[in-house]
Amino acid sequence: MGMGMTWRAAGAATVLIVGFAGCTDGSPVADESLSPADAQTTVPHASTAAPSPLTTTSPPRVTATKAAAVKGSITFASVVDGDTIKTSAGTVRIIGVDTPERGECGHDKASAAIERLLSGGDRVTLTLPRGENDHDTYGRLIRYVTTDEGVDVGLMQLRSGNAVARYDSTDGYPEHPRETAYHAAQIASLAPDGSVITTSCTKQILPIAASPAVGEWWEKYSSCSKLKKNDIGDPTGPFRRSDPAQAVIYDWFANRTGNHGDGDGDGLACE
Repeated sequence: MGMGMTWRAAGAATVLIVGFAGCTDGSPVADESLSPADAQTTVPHASTAAPSPLTTTSPPRVTATKAAAVKGSITFASVVDGDTIKTSAGTVRIIGVDTPERGECGHDKASAAIERLLSGGDRVTLTLPRGENDHDTYGRLIRYVTTDEGVDVGLMQLRSGNAVARYDSTDGYPEHPRETAYHAAQIASLAPDGSVITTSCTKQILPIAASPAVGEWWEKYSSCSKLKKNDIGDPTGPFRRSDPAQAVIYDWFANRTGNHGDGDGDGLACE
């Protein structure tokens, strides 16, 4: 080989080496088999250098399956009432059940049933059946709620006598897959005004409804919340314990209905 040929070969080898060196700058290479969101969760070990173009070895990474599982984790935060909870995904209205409203008999017991079942940070599964609305008119997610141990929270409330099966295809709302089982599990009932009568409140509410009493106007109402819904002009409170003219009304709502109309004990009922 002549001297000219030798120099040309050496120059070509130098260019080849420089070209390879320019292909790696020490940065990790995103795996395109992951979605952009998954790729962002990929964290190579700090001591792992970028792969050489001369080898097929890839740096360790978080797999797409693992990343999706992490992103899908939902936890329980707190109880709003017996059919509504707060989670890391937002406020959730449990599908197909209804429990007493705040201030009504049974509200506290229905709320406590969930608090016994779940603590802050516990994982839950939220399920949206096909055909069901995603949110209600208050912006709450509409979902089945299942604990990490597999307990259906809505079904638990029905079996405990804290709820009625409601807001499904039987009363003009979207059908949901568990509604037949929910109705079969219900042991609570509905009052004529549409409020929920839990099994723990049946003995308290029915005698009031059947009471001949004196015929006073306030005896038509078994709670402050029902009184405040009246559209016939009856006074809605508050009623003062210290006022002789209101004391008997105060006593009715604070003590005789079983709904603790003076919950904070300040001498005013139905505030």
